[in-house]
Amino acid sequence: MIRENRMKSSDQAWREMRAGWEHFGRAAEHLAERVADDARGFARKVEKHVSDFAQELAREQKGGTKGATADEVRRVFDDMRGVLAAVIEGVDDLITEAVSGRERWTRMVAKSEATCAACTRPILPGTECFARRHVGTREYRCTTCGPGEATRNA
Repeated sequence: MIRENRMKSSDQAWREMRAGWEHFGRAAEHLAERVADDARGFARKVEKHVSDFAQELAREQKGGTKGATADEVRRVFDDMRGVLAAVIEGVDDLITEAVSGRERWTRMVAKSEATCAACTRPILPGTECFARRHVGTREYRCTTCGPGEATRNA
């Protein structure tokens, strides 16, 4: 009887765990579909901009004006690649933060009294400090202690 109850409870636990993973899988699939749709739309816009750029270069050459050199065109596309790489890096950071449950530190002015998580000194309203959300709460640090890691927003 006891063994039967254990089996039932472990079976129930397995079903609950599996249901949780199925829910997670569906949510991840929906996220991927939405991101893919946005990426397709973004690619169409980039393609249009590149096409417009190419037509403008062709018009300049037809009109007899000295057009851009191959090196100048290459530089434009290298700059564009840099912008796209920065976007992808930002998305990667966002995903990493979402999975870790912590957001990056932001430098701000305190709206209410808080306590520094590092040194426990009070942070008074109107005082500059660093803050980040963490599992439904906010974590604060005074400017003396700093965020404890590199801050992009400071």
